[in-house]
Amino acid sequence: MLWQAIHHFTLSEEPDRLLWRWIASATYSAQSCYAATFQGSTRCHSWKLIWKSWAPPCVKFFHWLTYQDRCWMASRLASRGLHHHPRCLLCDQDPETIQHLLLACPFAKQTRHIILDWAHIPAQTPANETTLMDWWLRAKAQTPPTLRKALQSITLLV
Repeated sequence: MLWQAIHHFTLSEEPDRLLWRWIASATYSAQSCYAATFQGSTRCHSWKLIWKSWAPPCVKFFHWLTYQDRCWMASRLASRGLHHHPRCLLCDQDPETIQHLLLACPFAKQTRHIILDWAHIPAQTPANETTLMDWWLRAKAQTPPTLRKALQSITLLV
C-alpha cells in the first residue's frame, strides 16, 4: 500500500521554491516575519502607559499584572476560597477590587489629587471611568504636552 502511494508521485523539472506561508503573497519580508513573531500573543492596549513611563520596573510590572487581572485582591482571593478582608482596607466603604483601589477609593482619589496639584498637572481625578487606562486617556487630553510624561509616571506611581 505504501509503495502505491509513493509510486503515484512524479518528479518535476521545475526548481524548488521556498514559500513564506505567513502572508498571502508567500513572499518573505522583515515586516511579515515581525508580525508572525507575535501570532497568538495577547495584546496590552496600555503598553505605552506602562512601559514608556519613568516608573521603576517593579511598578511597571505591577500595572501590567493589574491589566492582566492577576493581582491578588479580595475578589480574587474569595474566588479561590482564601482568607481575605472583604472591604477596602483604606476606606472600609466598598469591596476591595483593583478598580476600586486604583480609581474609586476616596483615599486614592485624595492622594492623586494632592500629587497632581503639587506637580501643577491640570488633570481631574478619576470620576466614572471603569479602568485606569480610561482615566489616563482623559487626563492626558487635559494635560499640556510638556507635562504628559510626568502625568504618565504619576498615574503609575500613585
